[in-house]
Amino acid sequence: MNQNILFSDNEYYNHDLQQVEFHAQCQGRLIHCVISWITLNALDQPNTPPATANERAALALFEAARFDIEDLAEALINQQAFNDNGSIELNHC
Repeated sequence: MNQNILFSDNEYYNHDLQQVEFHAQCQGRLIHCVISWITLNALDQPNTPPATANERAALALFEAARFDIEDLAEALINQQAFNDNGSIELNHC
């Protein structure tokens, strides 16, 4: 893990957008990161249609794939692949 990028354990499920949101800190900057329910489900079961999104399942999938998700987010941060809002989106990985 790159010591310049730290991930906090403050993830939460945004029901309206059906995504898990979490934060990274890089060089003193707080970076908002998101991963959609569809992407989370694809990480867990790549060839299966996504189940119905819910908070418990989304956070469980996030926790199970946390290290992979943080690696993907770290790579996007290093590439400076920020969206127009300055966030990192892991929705097309």
